[in-house]
Amino acid sequence: MNKPHSLSQFKFDVWLIEQLQTASSSGLTLEELRNRWQEVPGHRGNLSRDMLTDHRKSIKDFLGLEIEATDRMHYCITNPEVLKLDSLANDLLKSIQNFVFLQEYKELGNLVQPEQIETGSRYLQQIGQALRDKHKLNVTYQKFIDDRPYNAILHPYCLKADKGRWYILAHKEGNEHQETVQIFALDRTLRLEVMSERFVPNPEVDIEAFFRDCFGVWHEYDKYPVQDITISCTEEVAQYLRSLPLHHSQREDAYREGPDARVIFHYHISPSPDFIGELKKWGDGIRIKQLNK
Repeated sequence: MNKPHSLSQFKFDVWLIEQLQTASSSGLTLEELRNRWQEVPGHRGNLSRDMLTDHRKSIKDFLGLEIEATDRMHYCITNPEVLKLDSLANDLLKSIQNFVFLQEYKELGNLVQPEQIETGSRYLQQIGQALRDKHKLNVTYQKFIDDRPYNAILHPYCLKADKGRWYILAHKEGNEHQETVQIFALDRTLRLEVMSERFVPNPEVDIEAFFRDCFGVWHEYDKYPVQDITISCTEEVAQYLRSLPLHHSQREDAYREGPDARVIFHYHISPSPDFIGELKKWGDGIRIKQLNK
């Protein structure tokens, strides 16, 4: 069994990944890494080859990220695609970075104010167990628009976070279509119990396809059919969109429009109200050029 990571181990792992992500394509030598580590405030010990090897192994085990010296001298990340925008590894790395920062500077108190996640997080351990072992969930659930809660047996397929809330993608027993899954929000879950009874996942349920063309978790393709959407925006807004794309389908056009050289972006997405609202919040900074209504 792997030993749990300490804060110092997490801190070094994050530091090493960040150094290699920002290095040139040739990577960094052990000596270059050692010199950089000496400049880290509060660093502990010298960076030896054995220490580097141990942390490379822990990073691979924890995140699936491989760090190799392909020319026997320069270390680099050989599978950077593991940290693509919508990957679990990328989310996990960001969570570790936040954890290290908040632990290290917790004495700052309210000078650091992270984004809040609602109370549904209390169910995460149970749902993780159910997802891993394929156990059914017995839940009491109440939609915001309903006067009364109802009980349901769920077959959980996926756990997804969006805009400060956690959601389960699950099949509800009693639904005549076995391949039908739907979204349940944890902040609307009044009670959750992991049942001893297991379920067999339906191979027709494609989690990636379910979320591929929606914005966040809003999945109403019948009401908001997937389509190609084009927007133009100012260069200032474009910089925000480049650093944090609205959707994995986001594609920037080389063409610039008009005398103010507005930037063109294309999306292939379901234009749900929350996506359109996200565009409109920028005011004239974003103009929707192409949208079927």
